[in-house]
Amino acid sequence: MALILMLVPTVALSVITLDSRISGMVDDMSRQTDFMISQIFEQVRLALAQGGGDVPAAMRDNQPLRKLLDSTVAFGPAVVAASIVGIDGTVIVAANGDGEGKPALNLPSVTELNEQASRWLLFTSLPGILTAKVYEAQRRVEINGRPVATISVGVTTALIADRARHLLVVIVATAGLVVAAAMFVVLLVSSQILEQLAILSHGFEQLAAGNSPQEVKVSGVNELGTLAEKFNELSRQVRADRSRLDSDQTHLFDVVRSIQDAVVLLDANRVVLFANKEAQERLAARNEALEGLSMTSVLGPDHPLLALVESTTTGTEAHDVPLTLPAGGTFLVSFFRLGRERIPAGLLIVIRDLTPVKELETALDSSNRLARLGTLISGLAHQLRSPLNGMNMRLELLRHEAGDAGARHIDKLRKEITRLNEAVEALLRFMRPEQLNLSDFSINEMLKELGARVASDRISVEYELDPSLPPVRADRGLIYEALSNLITNADQAMADGGVLKLSSLAQGSSVELVIADKGPGISEEQLDRIFDLYYTTKAGGSGLGLPFAMRAIELNGGKIAIDSQLGQGTACRVTIPIASDALVKSAVSSAA
Repeated sequence: MALILMLVPTVALSVITLDSRISGMVDDMSRQTDFMISQIFEQVRLALAQGGGDVPAAMRDNQPLRKLLDSTVAFGPAVVAASIVGIDGTVIVAANGDGEGKPALNLPSVTELNEQASRWLLFTSLPGILTAKVYEAQRRVEINGRPVATISVGVTTALIADRARHLLVVIVATAGLVVAAAMFVVLLVSSQILEQLAILSHGFEQLAAGNSPQEVKVSGVNELGTLAEKFNELSRQVRADRSRLDSDQTHLFDVVRSIQDAVVLLDANRVVLFANKEAQERLAARNEALEGLSMTSVLGPDHPLLALVESTTTGTEAHDVPLTLPAGGTFLVSFFRLGRERIPAGLLIVIRDLTPVKELETALDSSNRLARLGTLISGLAHQLRSPLNGMNMRLELLRHEAGDAGARHIDKLRKEITRLNEAVEALLRFMRPEQLNLSDFSINEMLKELGARVASDRISVEYELDPSLPPVRADRGLIYEALSNLITNADQAMADGGVLKLSSLAQGSSVELVIADKGPGISEEQLDRIFDLYYTTKAGGSGLGLPFAMRAIELNGGKIAIDSQLGQGTACRVTIPIASDALVKSAVSSAA
């Protein structure tokens, strides 16, 4: 493994070095070729300016252009050909006159060579680079936007191939030397490591066997030395843990003594080995210590607990047996046999007070009565709705017959009937158990949507929304209605206009929303009653918005709280659970 760890970076560094050198050589050749083409282009431009309208003749008869092409081939590094090719693909003028009047050769472009040299997977393009090839660099010549000729310069990779082969040999030889040296070092070090590992292995065997080994000594300050120090620390910790075992057992009995259920431990002769505080209070009539005494002498021969002890000793365990003690009180008693023999080695007795159970039953009974009352109220509300609707329709007919004189009174009656109908409808909604339609959605988008509804020239809405807020898991319709009620209340509280602030923030497994206004605020006396059904501080208010909002939020596992001070405004804080899968992803990201 160590050899591989040394070989991998060596090979990687060699490949990177070879790639960098080849890329550099190809880039140098490309820059030199571009420079020579630029010089030829300038000379072609002068030749065309001095000649007539015959482009091929102007370039063939231009001696400076011919000399420039000859010198480019003679002195240009890696240049093997230089020519001017007409638009018909025929060579117009060439260095040393080679190929003039003949079709130009079709050579691969220098761009292809640059792409091969720039590949990270060098081994796929290295064979082509190590082979001498001729590539062509071109530049088009135009007159008034019309192409008239092409400058072509051919370059060979022979020099690059020679240098790349030499560099490859040097890199391979260097890598071989590094690998050989690494193998020698690994073999030398491994023999020392194996000897030290044998010492550590013997120490761990002693520790696993339950012995207390002496501290091991390993030479050096390397990882084995650190491991030896950790082993010595572990050995010292084991010895310390064993010394604390007896005291921990004593502490366990102290913990049992402090629990609320009475716990008694008996041996095979029914002598009390242990009794906690609850057992002392319930079983010891004279506040005497139970431990060390026989259960018969403590409780008396006629105590009902002794009969259960006898039946458990000779029979099977008994769990949650109701028992009324002579001192008073009803309890659930459980007996646990110690050991698997026919006659147990002892008994563990747990006596649990039934008072909390009775309190729970009372609460459950009250809840059932409230549920039945809710059903009764719901049925009564349904019975009221039909007459109210009929009365409303009759009043509408009566209004047309009464004329303008009685219309005012009839309108008031209809308004009261409508208010009563709304109260009945609200009561039905409040008493009806909701069937939640849970889904994951963005609470920030909902706040923006609700804020846009109340934003106006009178109300300015400010947002402080956490952009990384995960989606929440709730009934979107109920949450939308609840938040709409809260935002409407905040809007109506600022009769003269003001700033409505909507904010969101992730708090553990929940999202906290704050809806704050700059209204007159709510007094402390009113604040205690704002969630009461039909209680309102607004003229014409129904007193149903906040109770419905609280119920909708609590049905979705959330909470609502309102803070307010007179003259400073009101802030409503709402918490809604985060979707469980989003909570898991956040934890993993944080751990990462």
